[in-house]
Amino acid sequence: MAVLALAMSAFVLNLNSNVMGALLPFLQGEFGFDSRGGVWLLAAAGIGSAGGAFFVADVARSLGRRAVLAGSLTLFVVASLLHALVTDYWPLLAMRVLGGFATGLAYATASAAAADMAPYERRGAIMGRFNAGMFLAIPLGLPLAVWLAAEGYWATTFLVQAAIGAIGVVMSLRFVPPLPPTKAARRWQLLKNGGVVAVLIATMLHVGSFFTVVQMATTWLDSSGIVAKEDQIWVWIGLGLLSVVGSAGFGRISDRVGKRTFVLVMSAILVVCFLALSLAPSPPWLLAIGCLLAIAAAARTGPLQALVSGLVPSEQLGALMGLRGFCMQLGVFLFAMGAAQVAQQLDFQAVLTLAAGCQFLSYIAIRIGVREPAPRS
Repeated sequence: MAVLALAMSAFVLNLNSNVMGALLPFLQGEFGFDSRGGVWLLAAAGIGSAGGAFFVADVARSLGRRAVLAGSLTLFVVASLLHALVTDYWPLLAMRVLGGFATGLAYATASAAAADMAPYERRGAIMGRFNAGMFLAIPLGLPLAVWLAAEGYWATTFLVQAAIGAIGVVMSLRFVPPLPPTKAARRWQLLKNGGVVAVLIATMLHVGSFFTVVQMATTWLDSSGIVAKEDQIWVWIGLGLLSVVGSAGFGRISDRVGKRTFVLVMSAILVVCFLALSLAPSPPWLLAIGCLLAIAAAARTGPLQALVSGLVPSEQLGALMGLRGFCMQLGVFLFAMGAAQVAQQLDFQAVLTLAAGCQFLSYIAIRIGVREPAPRS
């Protein structure tokens, strides 16, 4: 139940981060922003999340992880409610940043707490189940957002977000152990660890390219005539459920074969998938490649978190997961900005090629810079 409670923070992070991609085609007319304004809306939650994750170690040092988790989820509830009240572009953008800050704080805190719950040799399975909550937001949250927006009730999406966040607050207080305040944060000292730096770079490249492409794909599928925006609910249900299976079902395998080996294999599959998508395959092949991409990306997430958690002692996990969350969201922001320029000057296929390059560099960073750590209790 504690892992389930922690997974709620992963759920709201991914729901808040990805919901704007699903809503964007519906909001452009009502709020009157251009394509550049849409890109900023996509990036705003990432900017806020990066800030929240960066400062998580400082906040947890004073309050303790459970208090930070409950407090940040409460802030997320407030921000979600305010989303439903805005009527102009700039207040909406501000709420995206505030909601992102809250979820960045919550996710980094929950990641450290989840990693503390199991010894390293079993951590791949635990982190896989924890991150399954993040991927569950895709088949549950995005279809609901598309359906509500198609019916003209896009603001209700954020009321649902607020309700889910409130459940997360209650579960955190009920099931997460009252972890004491952590020792003084030493985030800059972590950067002296070559393996940590390599994983942070790999995370930034992978998450930035993957999640930005997923969000941009909603508009591309609609404008290219492959899947109309009103019908994309089935796409997100299917791919989202595959992501949940990939995250929850493969973590135990990574514990058996070695987390580094498993992550490298999944990373190589991602490179091939993005390259194949950039070749503009026919719809049946597009579906097959998309399914494999969803499973591999989700399966990679938990074991990579477990891998980097084994590189530092327990008291540094908060600072480490905060840095990881910061790099993750920084990657989303940077890739979103770069991809917008590429898409404007070329096309979405070029964005997919750029994503393949980022995934390859992520693979190289882990291959060269990371070694399987010795088990820690």
